[in-house]
Amino acid sequence: MTRPSVCVCGKFLSGAGDGMLRIITFGGLQISKGKKTPLIAGRNTKMWELLKHLLASYPNPVTLEKLIATVCTDDDDMNDPARSVRALVYRLRKTLDKHGCEPDHILSSNGSYYWNKHTACFMDFVEFRNFLDEAEAPGKSDDERIASYKAAIALYHGEFMGEKWSDTDSWAFNFVVFYRRLFLQAVESLADLYEKRLDYDNVISLYNSAILIEPYEETLFARQIQTLIKNGEYALAKRQYRQIEKFFMKEYQIAPSNDLQRLHEEAIKADIRKPAELGNIKARFDESTKHNGPILCAPDTFRHIYRFGKRADERAAIPVYLGKITLMTDGEKNFTKTEHEQAMKVTLRVLLDNLRKGDLVCRYSANQFLLMLTTKNSVNIKEGLRRIDEMLAKEPEWSHFYMETEIIPLSDAEG
Repeated sequence: MTRPSVCVCGKFLSGAGDGMLRIITFGGLQISKGKKTPLIAGRNTKMWELLKHLLASYPNPVTLEKLIATVCTDDDDMNDPARSVRALVYRLRKTLDKHGCEPDHILSSNGSYYWNKHTACFMDFVEFRNFLDEAEAPGKSDDERIASYKAAIALYHGEFMGEKWSDTDSWAFNFVVFYRRLFLQAVESLADLYEKRLDYDNVISLYNSAILIEPYEETLFARQIQTLIKNGEYALAKRQYRQIEKFFMKEYQIAPSNDLQRLHEEAIKADIRKPAELGNIKARFDESTKHNGPILCAPDTFRHIYRFGKRADERAAIPVYLGKITLMTDGEKNFTKTEHEQAMKVTLRVLLDNLRKGDLVCRYSANQFLLMLTTKNSVNIKEGLRRIDEMLAKEPEWSHFYMETEIIPLSDAEG
């Protein structure tokens, strides 16, 4: 697609020539001219901090006070901070002039400084937004929108400015989040256009590329797995989930979200759903005779069984109860995530070993379990949970933990 790429006076020039100033911000700030030789060395210099602030605020001016707060960090600066900032602006202008850049890239007005939007230079974040505006303009065809979204996405190579911001750069966080959100929205919109055409291969390829850039964004993984399932690539969907599971456990010591777990279950189910005789289907659904204890399930499955259980409770003579167990600490010790998780695992093991056949167990949150129990009265349940609490108290992992329980009937008529 032929597309202008240089902004001058609000209009566009076709192509950023070899001698034109180029400013790249996505994935790492770079400013170069000609053969992409960096114009400014030393990313930790105050001049570099000044440049970041001016570019991040483009095209809006930055007050002298804000620049003082950003770049004046030592005693020498604070003796005359306004003078220090003016000196940095002067040095930055001279650096650009030395490389043959136009002398008026940085202007001042009413005590503020700003990057001149009327000079000819390529700025990737400006072009990124221009392409998105084109994609979302009314009257565009799907082909035109796809081309514009692809061009915008191709410019985004990672976090805005792409480097660790210092403690004094907290102002920049909103800019980072803003451009990341625009990128993710562009990926989602382009995927929707591909999916409208049933072009699942391009959707999968798009999400593969996006995940390389934003590997911590769980929504990208969810949409990717969802598309693999729609495309019938169940084995790939399961493999991708296992990779995500390892990644999240390594980075955060947590499991993927419930939404991702449900997609994984869906991929597993879809992979085994093959034409079969009714008798074989029944055999698959029948519970193994070796399993005589309670049933462990995911929260979404628990919700569906709960609905069925409530209807059954209203028809049958034996009531059904909903129980909640919350793992609490006595506050005498600070536990790590690993120690807390180990206590939860011990709790689950004891529950599965001691609840009755047909009872339902679900881990609902980081420190809670839900139970669905069938019995003649709540006294029996409370007695059973008391015995479980005594068993847990003997477990070494349960030192300083205790169990808080609550039981209510499913049927509103039950007391």
